[in-house]
Amino acid sequence: MNILFKVRQVEPEAFGFFYCKITSPEYLEHPLLQRRIKTNDGIRTIAGLGSWEGWIYSPEMDNAAKFGYTFEILKGYEFKKGFIFKEYVETMYNLRSKYPKSDPMNLIAKLLMNSLYGKFGMKMESTIIEIFNTAIERENQLFEKMLVDNCNTVQDYIKIGSHFLTTRKSMINYTYTDNDDSYHGLDVNIAIASAISGGARMWMSILKNNPLFKLYYSDTDSGVIDAPLPSFLVGPELGQFKLEYTIKRAIFLAPKVYAFTTTDNEEILKIKGISKDNLQNVNINDIEELLVKDSTKEFNQTKWFKKVIVGDITIKEVAYTLKATSNKILPIYIKQEEFEVFNSTEPYNYDEIIK
Repeated sequence: MNILFKVRQVEPEAFGFFYCKITSPEYLEHPLLQRRIKTNDGIRTIAGLGSWEGWIYSPEMDNAAKFGYTFEILKGYEFKKGFIFKEYVETMYNLRSKYPKSDPMNLIAKLLMNSLYGKFGMKMESTIIEIFNTAIERENQLFEKMLVDNCNTVQDYIKIGSHFLTTRKSMINYTYTDNDDSYHGLDVNIAIASAISGGARMWMSILKNNPLFKLYYSDTDSGVIDAPLPSFLVGPELGQFKLEYTIKRAIFLAPKVYAFTTTDNEEILKIKGISKDNLQNVNINDIEELLVKDSTKEFNQTKWFKKVIVGDITIKEVAYTLKATSNKILPIYIKQEEFEVFNSTEPYNYDEIIK
């Protein structure tokens, strides 16, 4: 048997990324591990139940094992551990803390800190825009050569008189530096980006399947629960949670679509994709009415469409339909008088949604 199958027997603390056969517990109210799957509604990132094969960050694997997940390592890569951005992140966080949210320095520090890991996960592709004047023989030859050599990468073109403006994809070009005997291009490192996002999911798993409280809703960096968090998890320090609101009534209609009233009688609405003007015409009672199965609320709003290659911007009136949707978890409806009402959810089973 390949040593990779026994890597944790040989080296119990093996750290890195492993391709595994993964099996979830038979039931878990809030599954931890996500995967991207193709459904009838398109590609979705879903945390469901079942068995599958995929890559996983080893600390995230160890965290999931505490909840009953099992793993058979098929292959993988080991890495050395290190706190390579500790000083940078702490500097940006401390800088941000010195300014109120209304100050531009707060936003700048936030963007510099939060966009760091995403830069390491960028695709190794670039867009090349070229202009060829085909009235000049040399440029016409270059244009024809480009079409022959790169025909599969040309995305679009437009003719303006004798000129052709083209856009095409290209892999990042690497350059060699004699001084340090190395190649340089786009500074990406998928392992760094994956480790940071995996660590964030581990931290947010504190809110899931916790016997101390019930989780009603969670997002990338937030959650709604029915009891206070332990005091050591709450505070102003980097990585701690902050109590945003104490809620007395809430309606969760879909991912990033919800409304609630606070104990101070403040009404908060979050509806992804709707304009500010339309948002002013919605209240928590409107959201509650949409819990009835197949009910909808229609809006018309202005949307801008850009076509960079032709330098065109079009403004159109488009329809926005607000309704209860659940493309990441299975909705459960209950009968109330003559209606079926959205009541709760349960995890999808991958075998049932992957056809």
